[in-house]
Amino acid sequence: MATLAVRVEGAEMGNRHRRSSRHRTGRLPGRRAVLGVALLTDERDLSALRERGSLAPGDYAAYLAACERDMRSMGASGTVVAEAFDLGEYLAFCRDAGLDSGDAVSRARYAALVCEEGDPLPYRGEPIEEFVAVLSCRERLRRLSSRIDGHLARVPAAQVMAAQRHTADVLLWLLSREGPGLHVLTCRVEAGRGDPLEVAAEVEVRPSKTLLRGEAPLVLAQMLVLARAVRGRGGLILRFRTRRTDPATGLPVEVIRGWSIRDGELRPLSGAETRGAFCADARTGDPLTVEPAVEYADAPPFPGGPR
Repeated sequence: MATLAVRVEGAEMGNRHRRSSRHRTGRLPGRRAVLGVALLTDERDLSALRERGSLAPGDYAAYLAACERDMRSMGASGTVVAEAFDLGEYLAFCRDAGLDSGDAVSRARYAALVCEEGDPLPYRGEPIEEFVAVLSCRERLRRLSSRIDGHLARVPAAQVMAAQRHTADVLLWLLSREGPGLHVLTCRVEAGRGDPLEVAAEVEVRPSKTLLRGEAPLVLAQMLVLARAVRGRGGLILRFRTRRTDPATGLPVEVIRGWSIRDGELRPLSGAETRGAFCADARTGDPLTVEPAVEYADAPPFPGGPR
């Protein structure tokens, strides 16, 4: 299996810890075999690894097809789980361990490490493109969370704790205003040098409970904590699907509200301001077509915050 880095374990892998936690699992007898795989989620990383003579020639589509065949075959022998193959992390691992980064054995050792110490994703035979897309999204969120942690590490602990309490109040307020339904939150924060941080998250509010869809809502909360703690700038958009139907399209009406973030404070935008930001190309400023069945509404001020 030259396309994959695999290790077979007798115990279940993954402990809901991030890979950076480096927490090891023990072996438990009698469990179904778990086969851990590290998958490349970026075509550029595949090219870089091939330059080191580590994999056979072929494009990324061929690589994924081979991975899919191998993983489905492996599924007959046990449970298949996968983590993202982080090229930078892999090269550092090889350097620290004195391993040849072009050797398949090195890839196998790296795969074993990240699957044991991470939170690998079970593979159930779905199309490989769908599986890799989910894996890639998780890895992007993991890196984003790590960047936020790095920024917060330079902020006094008392300041961070105060920001966490404020963010919890803000999110509870936001999610309770519209009532039950799907809330899509998009947050963008400028924090020091480097590209702005940005994430979109879905939260489903039900009468008896609130469901977070994936890890994105937790990362978005982290981002709001950072904005508050460092008195940063950015923006927050809330998109809510109502039970009303648009007569022209028959689609459910969605209401969009926006807030700017200045000095760590949410400042409400009017519906016209939000529409202007939404319906313009972020790079060129050119107007974009208005979405059907969408209403841009005035955002309310957070109680006790700026108006």
